[in-house]
Amino acid sequence: MRQRRGAQLGPLPAGSPRRQAGVALLALLTLLTLWGLYLVVAELNTTQFLLARKQATGTALAQARQALVGRAAGDNSRPGSLPCPAIDENGVAPNFVGIHCPTYVGRLPWRTLDVGELRDDAGQLLWYALAPALRDHPNAMPINFETVPELRLDGAPNVAAIIFAPGVPLAGQNGRPGNAVADYLDGSNSDGDNDFVSGPQSAAFNDTVLAVTRDDVFRVVNQRVLGEVRARANNASLPDHGLRGYQALNGSFPAADGDNDGLADAGVTAGRLPYRDLSFSVSVSTWLTANHWWRLLNYTQLSACLARIGIVGSTATMDVAGASPPCP
Repeated sequence: MRQRRGAQLGPLPAGSPRRQAGVALLALLTLLTLWGLYLVVAELNTTQFLLARKQATGTALAQARQALVGRAAGDNSRPGSLPCPAIDENGVAPNFVGIHCPTYVGRLPWRTLDVGELRDDAGQLLWYALAPALRDHPNAMPINFETVPELRLDGAPNVAAIIFAPGVPLAGQNGRPGNAVADYLDGSNSDGDNDFVSGPQSAAFNDTVLAVTRDDVFRVVNQRVLGEVRARANNASLPDHGLRGYQALNGSFPAADGDNDGLADAGVTAGRLPYRDLSFSVSVSTWLTANHWWRLLNYTQLSACLARIGIVGSTATMDVAGASPPCP
């Protein structure tokens, strides 16, 4: 008996419905794959864009803080002081009204600080709040390590200044461009008191905030004070060069002041700085005296060729080596 073979199917005709359906399915899968890749790339680009904008704001805030701290440390008559906030986009710290700033919340005085127009990711110039205790007026209270700035951020005290990136305008902030605080800063940041907040971010709050703390300021100011007391140069040999000048002229560092009269007391090795036995330039002596720094300076005579100075209440210290020769 002959065995029947199954019928063999040949290739489908080009125009058959089954072949057309397969081609359409392949095209659809390709299209979906490409669309998925597009969405992934678009999401990555959006994320990268947002991160770049956030980074731009952070960079501007950090540059502003660095400029303010540098300005505080380098002031010629009141180290630790800061300029008044600018009252407009020109970025110039305004003249005082009496002994006070015209405002203690305003634009960052970018021109006075010589930092250029620092802007956030929305293209807005930075804003700035200043603690009144640190204003740079010669008749204001002295500024030294004991000065307590009045600002608070999120309830934390001892804030010297606060820098704000205002971001895009929110509902009700219709006065831009302008100089009204409430058109740029949100919530309690625009109410005129000394308490400020950093968040939370919401539809009603988009300020980005960076604090300049008391420690930020006096960490560098203290070192400047100690440097002036030590000497103006590594190999000081003139009497207007603080401790190094004294040691170079006398062959030894002075004894310490044991009774707070500013004079060295024989046999006393640890106490206050005997500043009345030292010589300084007129400008340095003037601002150290006017800002009551002398009583805040600890001093230890470690040997004829080595002394140590520090700030009362601070961890800031500096070892002072004698001039060479005769010291090693």
